[in-house]
Amino acid sequence: MHPRTSGGNTNRYISLLIVLMLLLTACSKANTTSSGKTSQLVIAMSASNIPLPDTSPTEGFEGWRFVGFQLYDGLTKWNLKQGDKPADVGPGLAESWEVSKEDPTIWTFHLRQGVTFHDGTPFNADAVIYQLDRVKKQDSPQYNAQAAAGIITYLKYIDSYKKVDDATIQIKTKEPYSFLLYDLAFIVFPSPQSVKKSGADYANHPVGTGPFQFVSLKQGQEMIMEKNDKYWGGAPKVDQIVLRPVPDSSARLAALQSGQVNWAEIPPPESVHQLKSAGFQVLLNDYPHIWPYVLNVKEGPWADKRVRQAANYAMDRDGLSQSLLNGVAKPASQVLYPGHAWYNDKAVKYTYDPEKAKKLLAEAGYPNGFQTTFIVPTSGSGNMWPLPMNEFIQKNLKAVGIDVKIDAIEWQTLLTQIRKGFPDAKTGAYNISLAPVAPSTFERFFATSSFLPNGSNYGQYSNPKLDDLLGKARQSFTESERDAYLKEAGGLLADDSPWLYVVYDLNLRVLSPNVKGFVQPQSWFADLTTIHLE
Repeated sequence: MHPRTSGGNTNRYISLLIVLMLLLTACSKANTTSSGKTSQLVIAMSASNIPLPDTSPTEGFEGWRFVGFQLYDGLTKWNLKQGDKPADVGPGLAESWEVSKEDPTIWTFHLRQGVTFHDGTPFNADAVIYQLDRVKKQDSPQYNAQAAAGIITYLKYIDSYKKVDDATIQIKTKEPYSFLLYDLAFIVFPSPQSVKKSGADYANHPVGTGPFQFVSLKQGQEMIMEKNDKYWGGAPKVDQIVLRPVPDSSARLAALQSGQVNWAEIPPPESVHQLKSAGFQVLLNDYPHIWPYVLNVKEGPWADKRVRQAANYAMDRDGLSQSLLNGVAKPASQVLYPGHAWYNDKAVKYTYDPEKAKKLLAEAGYPNGFQTTFIVPTSGSGNMWPLPMNEFIQKNLKAVGIDVKIDAIEWQTLLTQIRKGFPDAKTGAYNISLAPVAPSTFERFFATSSFLPNGSNYGQYSNPKLDDLLGKARQSFTESERDAYLKEAGGLLADDSPWLYVVYDLNLRVLSPNVKGFVQPQSWFADLTTIHLE
């Protein structure tokens, strides 16, 4: 077993110290009720820091979950109020739209009327154009490279845009592009007046149109948001959201049990039964989220499909899911989970078969195996319990001859590094949890056109057949036709294995007994507006 790194232990100690500080300094526990006091939903995040609250929040998709989609809105918005099917997008700051029949690259969006930013200024077409220039037009005075970089894959197919009138804008795509509505959910809008006023310091004074508005931020400690009583979608029921970064799962558990938080992301899996017995709400659901290894398929052993398949057969997913993870995850053999529209039930199933793995390695010219390095996170957005999980997989791969050195680094550091690609051929994989929430997911992670810096195809995987399928899906405006192409793409990716597909996690989170009204969606994101405290 590869020893845990000093960085991982440091994060653990820091997390425990954070919880101790909360226990010593908190004025009251997170159990405020309807007694007239301010009701606070206090969330222990898995991130190691507070997400930067600009329009492209940091800390991965956890930044979008708890900050981006709480402070801001896009023209479209995820519907997160049902848990029996995968979430889809619907009207947001645009209440309707149409695609030109004569030219399907032209989309017209009709903006919601009467919406104001948290600073009282109006949301209108000028605000839309201002933000699109801020992330798309590099010669505009408000262009922000950091905000643009965080959503570059969602801007990829936008060719041009213009104001038609105060309540209408038009967007032209580079080709007929049916995925646009999903991409637009991630292009969210700040108050132009606030951006101009705060300048480079805007992220410390964020102003959007979302259901919650910014109150205060203490980096590394907490962020407070309060409900937007004028929210166009209806005012939230809870008065305040308090976010606290607690990257260690045991520390999150301690904070929950002590009453310092009333919402904890992914506590230790062995605590689930104990928490249920104590009356806590243990929430699980299928959702588009996978814990894979993104492989370096450009060079080295992983460029050979047989090696990639061998590693997929070498992993004991059932043992990992049941023994280590206590049933809060399911084995994965492709990008999406069974029951999803893009899951391919005819694709290869990677059962635990070490002998087949050894045979494939020998065929590929590695009868004695090889050495490789996996870069993995110590904690962070959706990564569950990365160090023990990686050590489990490390043993599996070692048994068939793949000798993995684990290089564990802090989550935000990993995000920065992966966007630069693989440092060398010896680095075989990045372990990074990913949320394939939209049809553009396959394009984003696997298309040849999405090589860095134009997308998130970190391993530089390229397959002309896949590119053709994705091109057809992009231009399919009929849902059933689009889904058929994406299902075929999912099967191809299962066979070609540019990733090691490990597990689908079940979105484990635990709420205190008095937290009511939350719907656990089949989505990475979460609607916090329905929550109230008793």
